[in-house]
Amino acid sequence: MRILFILILTFSTLNTFSQNSFTFTVDMNLYTGVYNDVQFKRGAQFYNMVDIGNNYYQYTVSIPPFLQNQYTYKFCVDSVCENMINLSSCYSINPTTGDTLRSINLNINLPDTVCWQSCSTCIIYGCTDSTSSNFNPLATNDDGSCVACIYGCTDSTAINFDSLATCNDTCIFPLIGGCMDTIACNYNALATYDDGSCGYVLGCLDTSAFNYDSLATCSDSSCIYEYNVTFQLDLRGVTNINYTSPELNGIFNGWCGNCAQMTDNNNDSIWEITIPLLEGSGPNSNALGWEYKFSADNWTIQEELFEGDHCVVGTPPYINRYIYVTQDTILPPVCWGGCNDCYSPRLAYNVTFRLDMSNALSSFTTPEVNGLFNNWCGSCWQMEDINNDNIWEFTTLVDTNFQEYKFSADNWSIQEELDSNLNCVITTLDSSLSLGYAVNRYFIINSDTVLDVFCWEQCNLCSFVQKTWDCDGNGNCYDPQDGTGTFTDSISCLNYCTTSNFVANNYKKLSIYPNPSSGNFSVSTNENIEKLVLLDIFGKQVDCDFERKSNGFYNIKINSKGTFFLIINLKEKSINKKIFVIK
Repeated sequence: MRILFILILTFSTLNTFSQNSFTFTVDMNLYTGVYNDVQFKRGAQFYNMVDIGNNYYQYTVSIPPFLQNQYTYKFCVDSVCENMINLSSCYSINPTTGDTLRSINLNINLPDTVCWQSCSTCIIYGCTDSTSSNFNPLATNDDGSCVACIYGCTDSTAINFDSLATCNDTCIFPLIGGCMDTIACNYNALATYDDGSCGYVLGCLDTSAFNYDSLATCSDSSCIYEYNVTFQLDLRGVTNINYTSPELNGIFNGWCGNCAQMTDNNNDSIWEITIPLLEGSGPNSNALGWEYKFSADNWTIQEELFEGDHCVVGTPPYINRYIYVTQDTILPPVCWGGCNDCYSPRLAYNVTFRLDMSNALSSFTTPEVNGLFNNWCGSCWQMEDINNDNIWEFTTLVDTNFQEYKFSADNWSIQEELDSNLNCVITTLDSSLSLGYAVNRYFIINSDTVLDVFCWEQCNLCSFVQKTWDCDGNGNCYDPQDGTGTFTDSISCLNYCTTSNFVANNYKKLSIYPNPSSGNFSVSTNENIEKLVLLDIFGKQVDCDFERKSNGFYNIKINSKGTFFLIINLKEKSINKKIFVIK
């Protein structure tokens, strides 16, 4: 009896907790919004439903018997659930939360397919006749709109296409021969039969191209073309070179020397040669173009091209012309070493600066050129001493305007202090400078120019100059007649001897201002001025207007420009001062 009871209890327990699977389906065809996920909600949990096609979504769940009597749930889209307020036949209200839910007794009914936010299936009007041309498989109610089929081919690519057909029938397609191998380079997706034309070799297919490949079956857009280029060298009026036969040398002929000799068939001193060149810039795709230059007599002479010209590329010593080829071209004549013909005016020329640093007293590493042409940039135009002779050089392109410049070194660490009496300098008023003026070298060019070698702070070559003049200690100069003097000329001696006396005894007692000026100066001192004398740089007296204001104050007016020495005679001494008139 005990064994039977246990078996009955066990069977009853298993039956109580056994679960059944139920599938819930929602029809979303009448949902007007946009959504990503359709969800089945039970309690606080959302479960994504499965799209089974035609806007139908399903969710299958196992439900124990004790929950089947009144099973509640909702459908949601992207966690926003349907509103069940007016659907009294299939909803219940949660007494705790007040939420409205779908409710079903699964012991009596299985879940039907229901429309979103409805207790019944979706009502969709349309043609329900499957033999009609406008049959709607989703329609639930026929609306009388069915249209009888007109059978025919509806594919516009077929040879029997029927534009009046509403229902598709047999279509006949044309036979298109072509390669049907999808890995071939000439695969034809429209081909209906393979004609044996499949190819697998890429290359240039254009027979007029330089790199035409007769074995290629497919184009790889690699075709390049050869064009005729005519080079013209203008030697009219060129007398600084000796030659017999000019020639063209470049990357295109391996810089071969005299293999591309030019001709002057009409004896106009413009030499020509036409050669075929591949399009583009040559073997280096990153280059500006094919590099070349002119030479003569198998490299006996060659052009010296200057960095900075608009028609050249490269840096010394390898500066060349260049051309980028795009079509048959006749280049304009260019003068030997230039970018234009020999008779065209030029806006700029190549200038070579040369500096002798033999007498430089300050230590330095690298001299440099600074001027108006480079905005006094410092070390941007550094000079070189290639042959270690202490003659430093720099070559560049400079325009034909009036140019002021000077030499410095190591990014202005030192600079020339030029004497305004030198014959190669000019004095320019400049209020931005502490002295109010600047003394610089200058030049104007109208051709390629190699400037003279200048000694540091001088206008000539560095060389030994015997010094013959010296001070006598009283502000006067004399010639000791033995070459042991301190100064090379009497004017420098006179200037420095009297100035040193002035500096030693009267530094705070004498003032000349402004200096430089346009010709009007004021001289003041705390001593009585007995006489004023004005001398030019050659020691000759110059006429000027002296206006005495008091014993120690004079106004001076000088009518001519230049550098002058003002001799100020005091009671016990004479003082010499250099003054500048700039107009």
